[in-house]
Amino acid sequence: MKTDIDPTQRAALKKIATTCLCQKARKAARTLTRFYDRRFAGSGIEPTQFHLLVGIRLTEPVTVNQLASHLALDRTTLTRNVALLQKSGIIEIARGQDARQRKLSLTKAGRKMLEKSLPRWNRAQQSAVSALGQENFARLSEALSVLSKFAPTPEVPEHD
Repeated sequence: MKTDIDPTQRAALKKIATTCLCQKARKAARTLTRFYDRRFAGSGIEPTQFHLLVGIRLTEPVTVNQLASHLALDRTTLTRNVALLQKSGIIEIARGQDARQRKLSLTKAGRKMLEKSLPRWNRAQQSAVSALGQENFARLSEALSVLSKFAPTPEVPEHD
């Protein structure tokens, strides 16, 4: 059933449909996710997990809150992914100084998985550069960095 739309409302809706930064960013994020998913297919790790391993390895031992803040993830999403990686033997969780604090580190298997995944990530990055062109890739990367600072992640308490 089609309903008539007032011309003023139609114009406003068309403007939203063509200029909304939120929608464009979400669409681009889904496209990029599919792009990287295809390149990580069959590796035993997803791109989202790969980036968790990178974040952990760079700062280990790292608390869940620190990692969530660094990756701009909510704790619930991160905790779910951490549980899967722990169950797979890729990360280990140790208690921090505070009994509520959990510190994450890669296991030997996790370090191997990360090392094995690096060439795949490099090929994915090179494919992205090839698809976009070096100049567009650099501009997009810079714009995404600026956008990430647009609405910083709220501070979270130090205990996990």
